[in-house]
Amino acid sequence: MSWKGIDKFEKQNPKISVNVLGYEEKYIHPLSISEMTERERKVNLLLLEDKHYVLINDLSRLLTSQMTNHTEKRFFCLRCLNSFTQKEVLDRHREYCGNHDFVRITMPEKGSTPEFKNHKHSMRVPIVVYADFECMTKPIQSCQPNSEHSYTEQYQKHEPSGFCFYIVCDGKKLEPVLYTKQSEDENVAEIFCKRLWNYIEKVCSSEVKPVMMTEDDKIDFDNAAQCWICQKDFTKKDKSS
Repeated sequence: MSWKGIDKFEKQNPKISVNVLGYEEKYIHPLSISEMTERERKVNLLLLEDKHYVLINDLSRLLTSQMTNHTEKRFFCLRCLNSFTQKEVLDRHREYCGNHDFVRITMPEKGSTPEFKNHKHSMRVPIVVYADFECMTKPIQSCQPNSEHSYTEQYQKHEPSGFCFYIVCDGKKLEPVLYTKQSEDENVAEIFCKRLWNYIEKVCSSEVKPVMMTEDDKIDFDNAAQCWICQKDFTKKDKSS
């Protein structure tokens, strides 16, 4: 059976859940992690060369050497392969990790060097908005959860009751905008968007001043050999453009 057919096997065997791990380039990674976490019998398999399954009797012995040089028993999360020294800590982690897809760790190639490429993010932006909401929590009714599936039980709903934002434009702070909900029917999120948009329109419609360069600035520009953002050498084409 292909590991992609495990779901069908689980439907035909309602007491068994099956997790499949793969082995590639000397690393073990999750292939198929069951959502049936509460079933009576849990089976962990290791798939080799996409052909042969091997029963995993002890996850700690199999995975610990891949993660750390320590030899004590570890408790592993099959979705992300993070390990913990106590089962109680793992149980708390599963409550969060169960809301996300399982992942595979990819290591960089040997001898490779990380390089920062998004140089645009290192430049100061002319306009910054700082905003914060205040909310009220209201109880909500939810359906009875199914123990056969992982779930998040929602019992409260956060409704915005007010907000505050202020805009920084070219280093200058504008007056903060503060609003508190006046009636139960008001849509605070919609009011926030409209007021913020009005302020942004005012800022963007202001006059754009040209760059003023002194004689010293022009000399520094002509003598510059490297880009001040990416620190790479200029070419003739770069300086001419």
